Amino acid sequence: MDIADALLMIATGFGVTLGALALLWLISAAIGRLFAATGAAEAATAPVAAEQTPNAGIPPSHLAAIAAAVAAITDGRGRVVSVRAPAHLASAWASEGRADQLASHRLRWHWEAATTRRTDHPTAARPSPAASGDRKGGS
Repeated sequence: MDIADALLMIATGFGVTLGALALLWLISAAIGRLFAATGAAEAATAPVAAEQTPNAGIPPSHLAAIAAAVAAITDGRGRVVSVRAPAHLASAWASEGRADQLASHRLRWHWEAATTRRTDHPTAARPSPAASGDRKGGS
């Protein structure tokens, strides 16, 4: 097999790959347009939703405060679309567990203060490696 045959095989493989990718692109574009046309037709025929009443779980004074804050920030151009209360509050045990887990990943700058020192053996009897003067372990 000479260089011309190898280049022809590479070009053929490259062309087949690009052709397959172009075909996949055309198929997905056609499906996207089909879904967009179907969604636009359904949106045009859908009735307008009725005016919703405020949620009974949120006090009216809170709704008024939220609406006033939106009006103050947006100079009266804003509109409150929906206000929802949180689904539930986390229990105290779960909050403490999360706090403990997150605190365990903090970098400690003062390790001496954070750990207890072992006192089961005398520290003065065994000299540190740096005290011998030779740090490479030679004699």
